[in-house]
Amino acid sequence: MRKQDKLRLKIFPEGTFEKANNDDPLYYYYKPLIGLLYKYRIEQGLSLLSPPYENILEFGYGSGLLLPTLAEISPKIYSVDIFSDPSLVGKCLKKINISANLYRDDLSRIAFPGDFFDLIVAFSVFEHIYDCRSIIEELHRILKPGGELLVGMPRVDKTMTKLFALIRYKGIEKRHVTDDQKLLDACRGLFFLRRQKHVFPFLPARMGIYFNMLLNKV
Repeated sequence: MRKQDKLRLKIFPEGTFEKANNDDPLYYYYKPLIGLLYKYRIEQGLSLLSPPYENILEFGYGSGLLLPTLAEISPKIYSVDIFSDPSLVGKCLKKINISANLYRDDLSRIAFPGDFFDLIVAFSVFEHIYDCRSIIEELHRILKPGGELLVGMPRVDKTMTKLFALIRYKGIEKRHVTDDQKLLDACRGLFFLRRQKHVFPFLPARMGIYFNMLLNKV
């Protein structure tokens, strides 16, 4: 892939991937209109990147939907998720000739080598983690000097609770416990924010419904 090419999220036919759990948003990517929004938020985050990369880690891979796209910008993909089934996701990837090193474990217990990854990607993960400082410290340890951390996460407030309810995603306030500012506070001293975008960019940032942040290891 050439550096100037725009990275698009590869969406394979419905049924290629399977939901990782009841909270997996896989279903929404195939819905009219809302599917475009779900795809757009990921592609906006990917637009912050400058591929190619040598080693990529996806933190929170879910159904594995993003892995084929990441495989376009790196020959070595690693993925960790505390809930997803590596054997199930691996079978789904095999159908489209994609391979990745999949783990079902707590990130801190895997003990990846230090200074190993060029890029770590985490879409819609950190809003579920109340105290994320220890995870940020581990991501800092395993990233190469100057390595990149791409985080995408929704706005977390009462307005978003109502918006999620409109798409039949009720009770989200029980699962979304960390907002983008709390995440940036946890990164202080370990990462600096290099670039940021929000959905939708024509609105003021305070009205954004999803935030994509590219951070660099200090």
